[in-house]
Amino acid sequence: MKKQKFDELIKEMGACSFCMNLQSRGRDNSLFNIYKDFSFAKEIPSIWTDWYQRLDASIFVIGQDWGPYLDMKELNSRYQQEPTPENWKKLIEEEKSQTKKRLTKFLVESSNGKIRDINSIYITNAIMCARKGEKYRGDDINLKYSTLCCSKFLKKQIELVKPKVIVSLGYYPFLSLSKIFDFVLPKTLAECIEKYPVIEKDNYVIIPLYHPVAQVPNEKQLAQVSKIWEYLK
Repeated sequence: MKKQKFDELIKEMGACSFCMNLQSRGRDNSLFNIYKDFSFAKEIPSIWTDWYQRLDASIFVIGQDWGPYLDMKELNSRYQQEPTPENWKKLIEEEKSQTKKRLTKFLVESSNGKIRDINSIYITNAIMCARKGEKYRGDDINLKYSTLCCSKFLKKQIELVKPKVIVSLGYYPFLSLSKIFDFVLPKTLAECIEKYPVIEKDNYVIIPLYHPVAQVPNEKQLAQVSKIWEYLK
C-alpha cells in the first residue's frame, strides 16, 4: 500500500512546474523536474537512497537538494547497465561525498552500535527537483522559494513513512519543517538549534542538525546527533 501511494506521489511531483522558469538578478534559477520520468525517479533517485526500500524507516533525514541532474543521470545509467541490488550497493559505496561520509560518521558514532551505516534510513530533501547546472552549491537556485514550494511534497512523504524521528541537515530543511509543523524559525541555524534542540509535533520528534560539513566542532555536531537515539530506545 505504501509503495502504491508513493507511486502516486511521484506522479504528482512530476506534474509540478513551480520552479521550472525561475529568474533572479539575471540568473537562471530553474530546476529540472526528475519526476516526469517515472521510471528514473522510482528506480534510483540518488546515490543517497533507494526510497522504495525505506518506506518503513524510523529515522527520516532531510537534506537541502539532490544536486545536479547530470550526476543523477550518470548514476542511473550505470545502474541500468546492471540493475541489481549488488550493483546498486557498489555504486553508492563508490560515492565520495563529504556530506555523506560525515553524516554517516556522526550517526554511527553517536548510536553506540545501533547502526553501522545509513542504508536503513529514509533520506530525502527540502528541494525535490535537481539542479540544471553542474554545481552542488552556489546561487544557481532560489533556495528559499524552491524549499517552500516543495514543502507540500515533503509533508506527504513524512505522512507516508511515519518515522519516529525527523532530522534536518542545515537551515533550509528546517525552514520547510517550520512551514509544515507551524513553528517560528529564528534567523540563523545556530539560533534554531539553541532555541529548538528538539521539537515534538504531531507524534513526531524533530531534531535540527548542523550541516555535516559545516565549520562546527565534531563534539558539538555529535552532541546534537546523539539526541536521535534518546527517542529510539
